[in-house]
Amino acid sequence: MLVPVHGFIRGDTVGLLVLVHDTDTIAHLARTLMDAAAVRLPPAPRARVYHGPVELSPEQTVARAGLTALERVDLIPEWPDELA
Repeated sequence: MLVPVHGFIRGDTVGLLVLVHDTDTIAHLARTLMDAAAVRLPPAPRARVYHGPVELSPEQTVARAGLTALERVDLIPEWPDELA
């Protein structure tokens, strides 16, 4: 089932609405958000995704993370100089 998710990426000026399947992983959701923001931000090799104060595991599915239609997630990109 498709799930519309609101995503906000640190460093971006625009909130995004993306569609992901409930069987997609959080890592896929992160890539989808970064791809959607690529016109404004360079892609990051890694990112952390938060649902409220909880960091979501990249291997977890959207459904397992409890994300439902129009919920907000926050993505914190990690570029190489921040990976230490």
